[in-house]
Amino acid sequence: MKVKDHKGNLGGIKVKTPKGVIGYWKSQWQKGVWLNQSTIDSRQYPQFVDDLKDCLDWEITEEKVNCHIRNDYKSIDNTLKK
Repeated sequence: MKVKDHKGNLGGIKVKTPKGVIGYWKSQWQKGVWLNQSTIDSRQYPQFVDDLKDCLDWEITEEKVNCHIRNDYKSIDNTLKK
C-alpha cells in the first residue's frame, strides 16, 4: 500500500522511501519528512524531498526499520531535481 492510499493520520505509520530507508513517520515539513526508529523514540531522522507530494508514492511497509543506520546524505536525499 502507498501513503496516498492510507486513510487517516500519517503519524506512526512505517514507510519506505524510494532509496530504501524505513522508519516511522513522525512529522513533515514542506521539503521533507522526519522518521523515527520507533513510535516512542524522540530522535528524528530527516528525509528530503522536492515537494511533500512526492511522499505520496512511498510504500507503507512492515519491513525492519533502518533509518537510524541509513542516515548518510546519499540515503536521505530523495529529491528528484539534481
